[in-house]
Amino acid sequence: MSLARRSLLLSVLAVAATVGLPAQAQDRRGRRGRRGRQGEAQIERRSDHPHTTIAYGANPLQALDIYDNPDATGPILAFVHGGGWRRGDKAIVHGLPDYAERHNLTLASIGYRLVPEVTAREQAEDVAAAVATIRRTYPRRPIVLVGHSAGAHLVALVGVDPIYLGAQGMAPSDLAAVIPLDGAGYDATEPRMPGPVGQQLEEIYEAAFGDQRAELSPILRVRRGQAYPPFLIFHIESRQDATRQSRRLAEALVAAGGRAEVVVAPGDTHGDINAEFGQPGDAEGERAARFIATLA
Repeated sequence: MSLARRSLLLSVLAVAATVGLPAQAQDRRGRRGRRGRQGEAQIERRSDHPHTTIAYGANPLQALDIYDNPDATGPILAFVHGGGWRRGDKAIVHGLPDYAERHNLTLASIGYRLVPEVTAREQAEDVAAAVATIRRTYPRRPIVLVGHSAGAHLVALVGVDPIYLGAQGMAPSDLAAVIPLDGAGYDATEPRMPGPVGQQLEEIYEAAFGDQRAELSPILRVRRGQAYPPFLIFHIESRQDATRQSRRLAEALVAAGGRAEVVVAPGDTHGDINAEFGQPGDAEGERAARFIATLA
């Protein structure tokens, strides 16, 4: 297979994980899952772990689930789901409730309004409002924002642009850390690749960002003199856009005086890094746990 065709296939797989493609395409991606799992990591898993739902707005999607872990004294792990800004569910948390219990954390999974009802700007406002609700609920506990895919973009945006948490009486530096998982859209002004995959991505970006691409691009919102939380930025090896933009985001933060590290997840697909994060022995989840432990 030529390098160009391989790159196109990998891009298709990434899009499928984010926004959904026909069943045959998704099945092909599943069979490529690492360690011979036949795509088991890609299955969307809702946890039956007990939790309490708290509304932070009038829309039913403006709510967060706090998972029971009464003995936890460590940070709040505030998770923001992906789905191409237009789909997804706060209930899909895979192994994160157990991960939180193992690492003395409290898991809060954040829901938010979806495209086309709103744009990424209102979604970032929702995430910030949810963070403020978590802060009021746990006033003495640090908050670590974690997001996958579109959720990675949203946690990065809330973590760098003071307008969102500022509207809630907070600042980005009030966050203990931000951990994006295989996001793109960190610079939404970048052109899409040519061809059908690029066209599909362009339609997704147009719906989420419209004419606000620069204003909603975390890389372009980083400013010298602004205090930022530390970032631990994960991306998979096969996505050129996520690789490039993850590095650019870290470079912008470091140049502005912040702390940021980029970690590649070799062998993972876009779905794997989300579904396997927090499972026992998962390299990325354990790397994040060590990072969180240094925040205390």
